[in-house]
Amino acid sequence: MLVWHWVQQHRLLSVLALAIVIIVTLGGTAWALVFRTVSSPVGLREALRVYRREQTSKMLESLRAHLQAPGVYTYRTKGSEGLSMLGLTRGFPDTTYMVVADNNCATVSWVPITQHTEATTVCPSAGGAFSVPRMVTRESIAGTTTTSTIECPANAFLLPAAARSGQRWRANCSLADPAETVTVDGEMLGSSTVAVAGHQTSVEHTRLTLIFTGAERGTDPTDFWVVPSTGLIVREKEAVDVSQGSVRYTENMDTVLTALTPAR
Repeated sequence: MLVWHWVQQHRLLSVLALAIVIIVTLGGTAWALVFRTVSSPVGLREALRVYRREQTSKMLESLRAHLQAPGVYTYRTKGSEGLSMLGLTRGFPDTTYMVVADNNCATVSWVPITQHTEATTVCPSAGGAFSVPRMVTRESIAGTTTTSTIECPANAFLLPAAARSGQRWRANCSLADPAETVTVDGEMLGSSTVAVAGHQTSVEHTRLTLIFTGAERGTDPTDFWVVPSTGLIVREKEAVDVSQGSVRYTENMDTVLTALTPAR
């Protein structure tokens, strides 16, 4: 979900060092094959296993908190991620899943491949707003696994209260490793509808842009089409462009919900 973010892994330099070793010892083609082929799509059975492991609260709690129903949601997906180094890329599966587990807040985990997962905490706030206090990205490449955690204040909204077209907000979030600030700019783009299983679903279109000005520099804008009564993400579209030193990371993702009822 807050789609979002490979370069946010702040051990990128160590990963690149490993890549250089592989290139020297085995040749550039071997490293390219490692990145291109290590991509294990997450199927529905695995997504359900993740959901059942993480889901610890009662179904009625999500109804009382006005959160989306917990379970595994299926999305039609297109996109890929890549590094400028040797033109390395890997694509996302055509079908991906978001695992929603709830407590007082919902944890929404986009799990396209086992080597790349993104978990966003979505909390109901006053006036029908939804905030995003935490975003966690985990990435595994060439045997190295890294985790990036961004913590945000209460004014970091997925959807603000009394949302209206043109409304803007800004929050200063904290990246844990290394310690630096990530600015989140939010903008309401208006009400619309998205077709889900042949039915038009009313949503609010919002955009969150993560701005990196520290070790990584660049932007991560993500558009969300959100059901305002529950915070359910019906569509998500992301376009990351971030650099660290001479290495540039890009990610493009567009994923659309295929059914309003989750699997459990």
